[in-house]
This record gives sequence, structure tokens and C-alpha cells, in this order.
Amino acid sequence: MRGRKIILHATMEYSLWLANPRMSILLVLLVLIHSMVIQPLAQAGGQIGARFHLLEPLAALFNSTLIQLILPIGFLILMAGFPRMERGFLLQLYRVGRLNWVLGELLHLAMAAVTYLTVVLAGTMLCSLPYVPTAGPGWSAVATDYTAILEDAALKTVAVLLPKNLYQQMGPGAAVTGSLLLLFLCLMLMGAVLLAASLIRAQFLGIAADAALLLVGAGFVILDSPCMWGFPCAHTLIWLHFTPYLRTPVCPLWASWLYFLLGIGLASALACAAARRRSFDSILEFD
Repeated sequence: MRGRKIILHATMEYSLWLANPRMSILLVLLVLIHSMVIQPLAQAGGQIGARFHLLEPLAALFNSTLIQLILPIGFLILMAGFPRMERGFLLQLYRVGRLNWVLGELLHLAMAAVTYLTVVLAGTMLCSLPYVPTAGPGWSAVATDYTAILEDAALKTVAVLLPKNLYQQMGPGAAVTGSLLLLFLCLMLMGAVLLAASLIRAQFLGIAADAALLLVGAGFVILDSPCMWGFPCAHTLIWLHFTPYLRTPVCPLWASWLYFLLGIGLASALACAAARRRSFDSILEFD
């Protein structure tokens, strides 16, 4: 195992990924975020004469069950074809080494996930700036008082985007940071499953497994079933870890970190084992 080969391979794959025309999907994603998150918060602020906090659209973005489906699916679309095993793959594999290739793909996956989240983060904040949001350590009145002020006349969307479990348990900075980490681990898990499935010649099974984990998990969250903790969606939504008032968490955050790390570790180990055992003798397989 050589670190230089791993980094060079990851950098090459990352450069090709950045040049992919599918990156334009990020613009579509930002339009959805603006209409589904930023506009409702701005409308709510206008109703009570208050401005939302700069970080509140991000906190709402990372804690909406629906958008927690959209964000991973958007990433999976951008990572379609991962890992890239096309013409010239065998030469690259023999030059880099099997284990180095797998680790390089995992590093490329991490770089892609960080880039994806950075674009979503920066894009959401830029889309929020025209509404002149506030800044500070605490939540705005849009999050904490909006529903209490307007009661039945309040937009139901705002209570769903910023639930009490979130703003009564932590500040906006902690909510965004914690949610970003959990979402990053979720994206890594999805990508690691794709990598392992490709190496055991079951790429479609990997795509189906990722889709099932996301959709079934979101369904259990909507139904508020205890089974939701067996799926990534619940572990990604930081507000689900708490009740509205009690400090004792429903599920400790460290348990969610461990859930994702174990999943990533198992999928990565399977990928390494499959790469060592798989026969790559036929170049026709990658034409």
C-alpha cells in the first residue's frame, strides 16, 4: 500500500468527476432548496415581521425527511458509474495495485462527498442572502415563536422544517455542524455500498440496496416506527435523536456515528476482499 499512488489515483478520478456534465444537477437542486426551504422561512418571517437566521435554512435543509431523500439521491446521480471501470481500467489497476485502487476510490468518494456538501452549503447561504438574514448564537423568532404567534394561521411547513426537537436542544451552529457530519457519513455509506457491489459484479444490486435503504428508512421515519433506527435516514436526521423537552436523547449521536462507521467499514472490507479475489484477466469485460 502506497499513499502516493492512492492520492494520485483519487485525484485523477476526482478531476474526471468534476468535469462530468451531470454536475449541472446541482443547479436544479439549489432551485428546489430555494422553493422548499428558503421561501417558506422568508414568508413566515414576513408574516410576523422578523428575519430568519442565516443558518436556519441549512438546519431545515438537513432535517427535512423529504430533502434527506433528495440530497442522497442527487449525490448518487452524480456518482452514477462509480467506480469507473471502463476501457483502460486493467492497465490502471495493474499500475496502481488492487488495494491502492480500492483505497483511492474511497478517497475519491470522500472528496466528492465533501465537494457536494460544500456546494449545497454555499449555494443555500448565497440564496438566503437576498432576504437579509440575521446572525448570532441563537435561533430567530421565525424558528421559535412563529407557530405560537400565528397558531392555526401559521404555515405548517415551518414547524416541519424546524421542529422543537431541534431548536430547543441545540443552537443553529451545532445543529448544522452535527447534521453535516451525519449526512457526510451517510453519503460515504451509500458510495461504499456501490463500490463493494461493483467489485462482486452486482452493481445493480448496490443501486437497489441504496434506494431501499433510503426509501424504506424514510417510510419508517414518517410512520414513527422504532424500525427506523435500522436505516440511515433516521440516523441522519439530528432532531430525531431528541425529544422536544427532555435532555436525555432518544438515540445518542455517538450511536449514529458508530452505525455509519461500521457500515462504511464493512462495505470497504468487502470491497478490498473482492478486489483481491476477483479475476480481472478478461479485458473484454471493460470494453
